[in-house]
Amino acid sequence: MRKYLDPALLSRLQGLELKARLVVEGTISGMHKSPFKGFSVEFAEHKSYFQGDDIRYIDWKIFARTGKYFIKQFEEDTNLKSYILVDTSKSMAFGKGDNTKLSYAGFLAVCMSYLMLAQRDSVGLATFSNEVGKYIPPRNGMGHLHHMVGILENLVPSASTNICLALKHLASHIKRRGLIVLISDLIDDQDSVLRHLKYVRRMKHELIVLHLVHPDELSLPYRGTTRFRPDEYDGEIQANPDSIRTAYRARVSEYLDAYKTQCWQNDIGYHRIVMDKPVEESVLHILAQRRPR
Repeated sequence: MRKYLDPALLSRLQGLELKARLVVEGTISGMHKSPFKGFSVEFAEHKSYFQGDDIRYIDWKIFARTGKYFIKQFEEDTNLKSYILVDTSKSMAFGKGDNTKLSYAGFLAVCMSYLMLAQRDSVGLATFSNEVGKYIPPRNGMGHLHHMVGILENLVPSASTNICLALKHLASHIKRRGLIVLISDLIDDQDSVLRHLKYVRRMKHELIVLHLVHPDELSLPYRGTTRFRPDEYDGEIQANPDSIRTAYRARVSEYLDAYKTQCWQNDIGYHRIVMDKPVEESVLHILAQRRPR
């Protein structure tokens, strides 16, 4: 049974598309609202400013040189290629039953892909742990979604994480400017991950990071002496959560804020996804935050 495309989810996805039209500004091909408008436009030329033009697009550098107002004009690239990059390392097994990080990541990947395909963009899929795993090149059409779902439903968390390798590998194989959506719990060396996220941006790709966080990772709800076994490291740690909870929460908050701050400062879309709400609600929140300003 395909859990990612069961009738209930399809119904919610259709509803999500309708809500997204209301939440997100921008029109694509005169058809419907585009949650990803802005990723698929490229600078074309300047034109003289006329009263009534949108002042957001005034080129202030030219004004500083010439004292004259010019407007940046853009043309739509109708062949936007997007890439969903899904972390399948051992830490993505965290959670209970069907509510693991990997399961949630799969639903996120399907929802994001559905919306992109609905606006007639091409979407590809890549998975990774300590190496790049499955890869499906970008294609358009809803039939392509079924192929992606077939891959997502058969993923098994394994090995450690190497986000840097995955980012560098994918970015180097993209021939033209594209959109990369990274879905991961980002359990890796933070400095290295941030360095490679910035590397992707320097290559002019758009980048959205969906940082999955389980509620238990924020609250440390356990009681009494507890043995903690890291998913991707050998050994275990024994501790009393009651005695370390305050310091733990402070450290986690610092860690998460570092990702948020560094991403925003480098024009990287960063969204912390706490897995205590339905996936479609998380997606709507992402879309609302990405509305043009």
